[in-house]
Amino acid sequence: PPTGEVAGWTRTGATRIFPAANLWEYIDGDAERYIQAGVEQTLTADYRYQNKTDAVADIHIMKSADGPRKLLESESSADSKSASVGEAARLYATSLVFRKGRSLVRVVAYEESPRVGQALVELGQAIEKRLGTM
Repeated sequence: PPTGEVAGWTRTGATRIFPAANLWEYIDGDAERYIQAGVEQTLTADYRYQNKTDAVADIHIMKSADGPRKLLESESSADSKSASVGEAARLYATSLVFRKGRSLVRVVAYEESPRVGQALVELGQAIEKRLGTM
């Protein structure tokens, strides 16, 4: 979402797109896991929350809904709780991972703060609304 769409969040750069063949340029060392799950492309954008906390949002678009389901199930559930985003979600201290349809979304903040979890959920919900237009 653009700056101003989600309270407190500012997009700090352009969206970058990585096709499956070039995903290693962005996720060096872990790209193969996404390729095996059927990733077609990954979109990523940088954000800042309340001019203090930097974050990145990644949207991995897969060939089918089975890919995001498998990837989310492979995530550790330790120290996570569910969140009301997408079809299934895990919220950690500084990250949110959720799936919706053919997409797996990961939003990661680079520092912990008392409000960062709820802020990640709000950004995730805005991203979820836009997934219908992709």
